[in-house]
Amino acid sequence: MKKIILTAVGIAMIVMILSISQTAIAQVVGEFKSITLVEGKPYEEINVPPINSNLFALPPNYIGNDRNDGYVRVNLGFEFEFNGEIFTQAWICVNGFITLSPPPNLPAPNPQALFLDANNYPTNVIAPYWGDHYLRNETDFFQQGFVPSSISYTTITETDDQGKPRKVFIVQWKDLNINYLLDGQPVKSSVGNFQLRLYESTDAFSRQGDIEFCYGTIGPKNRPDITDTRVITRGAVVGVKGEGKIIGEGADYLNALFIDDLVKAATREDRTTDWQPSGGSDKRILLSATTRFNVAEWWGDGDVDFSKAVGRKHYNLPQNRFVTANDVRLILKSVAEGIPLDPVRRRAAYHADVNHNGRYYYNGAGQKVRIPKRSKVFTDDLPNEISSVKQILFEANEYDAAWIMKYISGRITELPWLIDTFVIYGKLKTDEIANGLKIGKISKFADNIYDIPVYLNNYLNGPLGIKFEINGDIIDIVSYETENNSMMVMNHNNRVVISGSGEFLPSNPVVVIKAKLSDELIKLADVRFNDNEIGDINYSISSVDTNDLTNTIISNTPNPIVEKTIITLNINTEDIYNLNVYDMKGNLVKNLINNTKLNSGLHTIEWNLLDNNTTKVNSGVYFLRLESNGNNIIHKLIVEN
Repeated sequence: MKKIILTAVGIAMIVMILSISQTAIAQVVGEFKSITLVEGKPYEEINVPPINSNLFALPPNYIGNDRNDGYVRVNLGFEFEFNGEIFTQAWICVNGFITLSPPPNLPAPNPQALFLDANNYPTNVIAPYWGDHYLRNETDFFQQGFVPSSISYTTITETDDQGKPRKVFIVQWKDLNINYLLDGQPVKSSVGNFQLRLYESTDAFSRQGDIEFCYGTIGPKNRPDITDTRVITRGAVVGVKGEGKIIGEGADYLNALFIDDLVKAATREDRTTDWQPSGGSDKRILLSATTRFNVAEWWGDGDVDFSKAVGRKHYNLPQNRFVTANDVRLILKSVAEGIPLDPVRRRAAYHADVNHNGRYYYNGAGQKVRIPKRSKVFTDDLPNEISSVKQILFEANEYDAAWIMKYISGRITELPWLIDTFVIYGKLKTDEIANGLKIGKISKFADNIYDIPVYLNNYLNGPLGIKFEINGDIIDIVSYETENNSMMVMNHNNRVVISGSGEFLPSNPVVVIKAKLSDELIKLADVRFNDNEIGDINYSISSVDTNDLTNTIISNTPNPIVEKTIITLNINTEDIYNLNVYDMKGNLVKNLINNTKLNSGLHTIEWNLLDNNTTKVNSGVYFLRLESNGNNIIHKLIVEN
């Protein structure tokens, strides 16, 4: 038998965002740990030759010239990862943004497209100031008196805060005629200067870099002929956009106007009102990248902790090395705490989904839709409403963890496991296979505290995944293992998660839960058994007999034990008792008291760490079990010799 103790952790902001039930549920938020304001960093103009304005044109052929909505393709000068893909080039648009994917064939003057998804809207967008702008050339200056504009780009090398060299890709929109139309008429005085900066990652194992938006001055300089002072600063958008959800519905975006608030950044559609969007020319908006290992191979290979990634512990080692108990533990922890694994393709849940039924997406109503069909390739068998593979998300649960445990035990040749590659139950009939849980004989330990054994309802030989919530405060959990199975158990608050592999008999409890109850009814709620939702299990405790061990206390000192320990029993009721030591597999180690009548009161027993064969036990965790009249209480011992 084995006792597992858990600790709680805080809910990460990124996961909270991913759980929001909205039409627009951002995935790009997983790329960034924060949106912050960098102060004391003035706008620095770059002095490089501008792009020839005649080169700006619309795809796909880029024939002709379009200084209103056109694009120019350029090289970044380094690898830059965005939304799970690595890019080396970008398309600069007159309208104040770049795209890292080839732009659509239609113009994109409407900044609302940052928040919308449709085939004619650009994706993988980085927008320091997306509006309906116009690139004015010398002809516009001489013939109509507009301020000449220029768009420039360069890649420089600088040193980061840690002294590491890195490249920076800079795009500068200078004297751009921003939001140039008012009541259908162009406004000559509406001129602005701004930049986009992409920073190369200095992490040897990641290409995810930071993004910075910088803002200079507005209005025409040294132009006494332009007496109009109007500058249209309202209506542009600032942020990033990934690949969309459902055609015509919400996009995958972050609104960078919301400093230090990723929740609003992922859901709000506010536009600019004043200049500068950052609040000043000496302030910049910084989207700080979250370094992540994106390993593309093998959907469901079990490598939840990315230990096979370059530079990690199991890099370049076979699967039986990089799939470990830590992968199981990470899955169970996510289920127990209700914090899903990172669901984006190539990340944690993608690798954890070993039985290939964890794909899902959000429909136009913001509802989660599962894709339960098991497929070998994640892009197979997708609904028609999915417009991009970026819409596909992944999840894993305790049953996936159970299959990993079965793989570790050597019962499966490789992961991912598919339904037609492994026979689980041999020749057993369906009605002989466990498909649920039952509650066994309950013992009252003290006031409102009960020992609750949980059994399978039949025989099972294979992976075992269980999740439920109990209507009480969990004090302790003991799992029962044998030589023929292995288990891992976790709990958080009142939720219990179990993964195991091997042979499980209906006569042996899976776990015994010690819990404090305030109700006469024990309820196991939201029970999930091997990926099947089986509802609730209720059990009345009104007829439970008081345990003869009620208020009996076991203690020992010292604990941990080095050479010997003194065990103290404070017995409440005179009766016949047994006191035994067991190891974590449930094997009997030492008989300390055998069918002996003990009076109520204090009793002390010395254990010198010898087993029944007079051999000294090894270091590890052991359990004392005091039994009387069919009831028992358990106390943990730690041996360090």
